[in-house]
Amino acid sequence: MFRPSKSDFETKAQHRAKLVASGLTEYPNFDWLRIFLASAVFWVHAGSVSHLNFAGDLFVQIFFALSGFLIGGIILRMTRADLPRFFYNRTIRIWLPFFAAIAALYGAAYLKEGFAPYFWQALIYDLTFTHNFFIEKTPEVITALPMNGTGSHFWSIAVEEQFYLMAPILILFVSVAKYWMTWVVIALAAALLETWYGSVSAGVLAAMLQRRFGNWHIRPWAVAALIGSCAVTIAFWATDAVPYRQYVPLLAISVVLLCAQPGQRTRFGSWAGGISFPMYLNHWIGLFIAGVIASRLPGLGIVTADIIGFAMAIGIAAFAYKMIDLNLYKYRASWYSPALGYASMTGVYTLMVLGLVLGFYLVGPLETAPSTM
Repeated sequence: MFRPSKSDFETKAQHRAKLVASGLTEYPNFDWLRIFLASAVFWVHAGSVSHLNFAGDLFVQIFFALSGFLIGGIILRMTRADLPRFFYNRTIRIWLPFFAAIAALYGAAYLKEGFAPYFWQALIYDLTFTHNFFIEKTPEVITALPMNGTGSHFWSIAVEEQFYLMAPILILFVSVAKYWMTWVVIALAAALLETWYGSVSAGVLAAMLQRRFGNWHIRPWAVAALIGSCAVTIAFWATDAVPYRQYVPLLAISVVLLCAQPGQRTRFGSWAGGISFPMYLNHWIGLFIAGVIASRLPGLGIVTADIIGFAMAIGIAAFAYKMIDLNLYKYRASWYSPALGYASMTGVYTLMVLGLVLGFYLVGPLETAPSTM
């Protein structure tokens, strides 16, 4: 049971003081939104809600809008001098746990099946945050990937990292990108052109509107409007009246803003939100366990096997969070130096450029299943 000690209260009080001093706000509902989305992706991949069109992608789009809102808010408070620290923090918070998940997945794939036809290409694209550019999401390609496409959800990590790379440059170095009206245009263009970046751009727009108008989204008229936009876009989803990519950013950011109620995070909520990232990265392990149980104990039933697999996925996520994420967060500030910040910034851009060069000029996209001849 999670019972905060006196030192926990002191730590939280100090944390709240820092938030007030920096102008930041806590949104406790985001913790529960994160773990709900990560859990929902598990059940989509388990096949429980596969009959709903774009169900898995919808949950990911809400993740994108949430990242745009939170990270966009951080970038808006930054100066150019803060860039090394920003990229260092992203390295510690996101990239290192992601690389650990890649090591786990590809290590298991090698032990289970050796080098699959697309093993090295897929590994390169995952390590360089270019998965979404060069790995086609077709059944022929997915089934040829390591572990039968188990890591295909890493495309979303690539999109999010591309946002981390581009948004600071736009906002800090392009004067027109500092205005919320510019992001109205960017978000609309990203949605209408059906790109990957509609929801995350909508998140940045929401952060800019909050900076300009305060917590406008918690006013009764705004809540009613956000609920109305959810209803309209869900109707589009049910009827296919509008192309999915064009309306999903509005649905995603509406959900995020409805959850963006200022308050105080609880210890248990912080834990639930904290395990959501390792849950999303490593939920395939629970699915694998569920598959083994279903094959070895067919009388148990697929649903029961999936429930056991889900419980295992939560346990594995909690373990990864305790062993990796919490320790990285605990020591992140003490490890920092300007040299590490610049190394992080240089390294991640170098990885991206390397991935683009390999994808466009050397290896090429994975579009069809490899020949077995």
